[in-house]
Amino acid sequence: MTSHQTHPGSRFRPALAQRETELRALLHSALDANIDSAGGQEGVSDFKDIAAEQSRDVVDEAQADHATLELEQVVAALRRIDDGSYGQCLDCGEPIDERRLIAMPAAAYCVACQAVHEHARPR
Repeated sequence: MTSHQTHPGSRFRPALAQRETELRALLHSALDANIDSAGGQEGVSDFKDIAAEQSRDVVDEAQADHATLELEQVVAALRRIDDGSYGQCLDCGEPIDERRLIAMPAAAYCVACQAVHEHARPR
């Protein structure tokens, strides 16, 4: 067994730390943009402009929500690295397949348990 198989967190910590930095910067930028645009819509001249601005706001909010959720997952993965439980499914305790961790370093569940979570989640 290689050292990254014994402690997979050491292999994935740099990618997770980098993603945490990226997400924090993205959310900070989104917050700054939201604060800057909070002054009103002085330049808006008609209903089409208002509708387009509202559509952009909805998309921006959805992107910020997604980034917030991903940041929570990344921070949780970094905590699991610190406590030695990274790479083990939070539900069944079995090792998470390395291919899954390569694709999604913040994964908290094995494929089977993730499927159960997704099936149980309301749409």
